[in-house]
Amino acid sequence: MAKGCQVEGQFKLESDMHVDGTVIGQVSVEQSLIVSQSGRVIGDIFAGKVIVNGIIEGSCHATSIEILENGQVQGTIYTDDLSIERGGKFNGDTKPSEKEQVVELGSKDKLADAKNTKQAVNS
Repeated sequence: MAKGCQVEGQFKLESDMHVDGTVIGQVSVEQSLIVSQSGRVIGDIFAGKVIVNGIIEGSCHATSIEILENGQVQGTIYTDDLSIERGGKFNGDTKPSEKEQVVELGSKDKLADAKNTKQAVNS
């Protein structure tokens, strides 16, 4: 996504996403989400890996999150692997990774079936 552009909506990618402009909405990326120094994401993020050198505002669910020296994150981070370089800023809460929520690109029906099956087994 190019610098100077702004897009809104729900984004689902099976590969990497590189943000140089502004994205408003939910972003689901199976691989890596890279937010460059000029990039900004406002909304919920679900990704394998997140690298931030720009700005993220919202919740961030990822296996690994790196906040680089110019990166700023405001919101709740759900991960078991967080690193913040000198100069990087984080304002919010950290919580353990929620394994079921990290990048689910399946349909809502499949997720509902999986939860119902899990509840039936635990009963």
